[in-house]
This record gives sequence, structure tokens and C-alpha cells, in this order.
Amino acid sequence: MDGESPRNEPLELEDGRRLRWREYGHPEGRPVLYCHGLPGSRLEHHPDSGMAARRGIRFIVPDRPGYGRTDPRSGRVLGEEAEDVTALADHLGLATFDVMGFSGGGPHALALAARLPDRVRRLQLISSLAPFDQVGTAGLAEGNRQLWDLARTDFPAFARVLEEAIEASGGAYGLLVGGALEPDREVFADQALASAYSRDLEEALRQGLAGMLEDAAAITAPWPFSVESIEVPAGIWHGEQDANASIAMGRWLAHRLPRAELTEWPGAAHFEIFRRWDETLEALASD
Repeated sequence: MDGESPRNEPLELEDGRRLRWREYGHPEGRPVLYCHGLPGSRLEHHPDSGMAARRGIRFIVPDRPGYGRTDPRSGRVLGEEAEDVTALADHLGLATFDVMGFSGGGPHALALAARLPDRVRRLQLISSLAPFDQVGTAGLAEGNRQLWDLARTDFPAFARVLEEAIEASGGAYGLLVGGALEPDREVFADQALASAYSRDLEEALRQGLAGMLEDAAAITAPWPFSVESIEVPAGIWHGEQDANASIAMGRWLAHRLPRAELTEWPGAAHFEIFRRWDETLEALASD
């Protein structure tokens, strides 16, 4: 089931907005809802979608508000997208599902587990951000640290600097990958992967910076839920050299989630997931 999801039609939400998503893998498999990165879109997936099919996984990737073709939700706080996800799950007939979040999608995955404890069966966090007011920005690359610190102290300036940085880098792909550490440059030496991820980021910014700014505001504000209250089993995967979301963030989450298991990837940076996609899917399918 690769392509725009079902019949290529958006889901009309109760508040009048439209939500778009895409599915990969086995159409009758174990449902896994994926929270894409910041930025990201419904196109965020390994180019070999057969991995999910072989593992018996139905991989569902919605555009968060303001990304891709999902309408924005101005002023949203972290976790409000649970209403959109609930509507999508009901539309697809999913009583329960797993949740997987990558990078800036990690906080959203955590929020879904906190807000929907009766529907989220298991949580998987890949290179996830943690609350900045708890962990801070130490260990991040200098440019990332400066951007996140600015988002926390002067959001209008953050928006302006972010727009200028994307333009100067030739797009979001250039900003995220252009200055990447060597382990991540090795990941994107795979041309099929680099092309797929570039398309994902281009689609993410179809509406401009709306999604990124909504995400950044929600993530840098105090989180409206307690990480310690999330009781579903959680797998955490994190590169030890990650300069986009420091290893300290993965360790902080592992220490506070009651049922967490942390896997640290030695010598790996932020985008290692795309080299270990099948490994993480195997972990999802093993339960």
C-alpha cells in the first residue's frame, strides 16, 4: 500500500481542517503510526518500503498540522494533535496502534502515549528531542543550539533566523544535511535515500514554515504532560554522537519513562535510523 492513502482523499476533520496521510507496508499488518521529524511529512520513510511489508507492519504517516497537505492548527500545544490522530485511527478502524517518533516527532509520539493511553500499545523513540527546560541544549551542534535557545527566548527572531537559514542553505535538506557530522554524511551517501529524504523535506515545506514554527513553539514550551506518567512499553534508540538531539536527551527519557529500554548506537549520529530501518521495524514486529 504505497501511495496517497486511501483513494487519494484528505480526511475532513470536525474543525473543518483537512488531514493527509500515507501508508506503507502490509495493508492488514500491525498498525504503527509514525510521527515524522521537524520538518517532515507523510513521505518520510525508507525508500525500501518492502521492509515494512516483510515485517507484517502497516506503517501510517500523517502530515502534522501545517506540514505537507494537512491544514495548520494555529497556536497548538504539544499533544493537541491527538485529536487529529484519533480521528484518523477511527477512520481507519484502528482500536489500538503502536507509535514511533523520530527526532522532533519524538515529543509528539510521547504526547500521544500520554493523551491516548487506551489506544497506544507501545512507543518507539528514535533520536528524539526531550524537554529543553529539563535537559537544555548542551551537546547540540552550535547552530542547532543557537536556534533552539533563540526559540525559547525570542520566538519572532527565531522565525526570522530560521527562514534566512533555510534560504541560505537552498532548502531544508541543505540546512539539515549540509553541515551534518561524518556518520550522517555516510548515511546520505545512499543516493536513493538522499533523494527520498529531500523529497520529504520539500513536501514538508509546501505551505511554508507553518508546520515548523507550530512544532517549535509547542516543543520549546513546557510540556503539558508528565513523561513519568507514560506507562506503555517504550524502546529508545539514539546515536551517541547525535548533535541534533543529544544522547543526554535519550538518556533522560530512558531514566524517566517507567518501562523504557535504551539502545545506544556507538559512533552514530542523528540520521542513523535510515541505515537501521529494518532493525527498528523488527523490534516493533517482535512483540
